[in-house]
Order: sequence, then structure tokens, then C-alpha cells
Amino acid sequence: MKVICIGDSLTNGNIGYTYRDYLGKRYETINKGIDGDTTEGVAFRLKRCLKDKRYKDIDTYILFVGINDLLFSFSAFSYFDEEMYENSQTDFKELYESILIDLKNNDKKVIIIGLPYVEYSDFNQNLIISRNNVIKSLAEKYGFSYIDIYSLQKEEAEKGIPLTLDGVHFAEISAKLLAVAITKQL
Repeated sequence: MKVICIGDSLTNGNIGYTYRDYLGKRYETINKGIDGDTTEGVAFRLKRCLKDKRYKDIDTYILFVGINDLLFSFSAFSYFDEEMYENSQTDFKELYESILIDLKNNDKKVIIIGLPYVEYSDFNQNLIISRNNVIKSLAEKYGFSYIDIYSLQKEEAEKGIPLTLDGVHFAEISAKLLAVAITKQL
């Protein structure tokens, strides 16, 4: 079974481990992950992908994007601007929803992965939780599967297990956790 995996470096796998490597031989993944990509980049790339005749017969997409939107926007600030965040949340929701509409309009089965746990001591985890609430709500609205990788990782983090190589990019355990959850949805 062919599956298109679209997202950022967590999908691409050049830095750290990727879930794609642990899905098993039954699945042929087409890597559409780009290091450092954002939701806007994925929205643009998805449109091209949906028009590409090579991928016309592929019905299943895995969507894993959004953490860079937060990291690039809010990790550099020494203070938190609530209004700026609320505006970005609205923009994110509209853009993410446009991705889901494109997939729905093309009759694709979609597995949506929420944002991951970030192992930066000074990072506000509530930003991720809030974004994941938006993503989960949209997944439900469009009838797509949703995987809460944040909660899966957090459970392991509470056991003292390192989940990332650098605070964001997956260690092997995170990639395997996600692969198991995805396989259950495929």
C-alpha cells in the first residue's frame, strides 16, 4: 500500500528518526517531508501533489506539520504576547483547514498527527496543547483520524525516557511510538 507522508523534518527524517522507517514493509511511503517546513509550505506542496498524475491513485495521506510554526514564531521571544498568539492561532486554523478541505475534496483518507512534545525546558507546552486542540477539532470536523503524539510522548517523558535528539527531532523511541499508532489507523 502506498502512502504519501507530508510534513516537515519529523516526516523527512534527515535529522533524527522518522516514523516512516518503522511502518513496516507492507507500506511504501512517499516522502514529502522538508526540513524546516511550515504549514504554509505544506499547503502549497499538497496542492501540487494532488495535481501530480504520479500520485493520482494514492488514497492515503499522513499529515504531520505545525511544530515549526510555533518554534519559529514564539521560541525567540523573552515575553509572551497573547494577542500575537491569538492572531497566529486564527491564521493557523484557517490554513490547516484549507489543507484538510483540499484532501477531503480529493476523497483522500487522512491520518493527522498532532504536534509533538518538545523537550526545551523553557518552551511553553501549553502552546502545543492549544494547537493540538485546534488540529484535533478540525480532524473530527472532516472525519479524519487523529493521533495525539504529544500525549504518547509525554507519557514516556514522565518515565524519564529521552524522546528527542535535540529537543524536537525524534529519538528512535518517538518514531516507533508514532509508527505503531499510525499502523493501527492504516
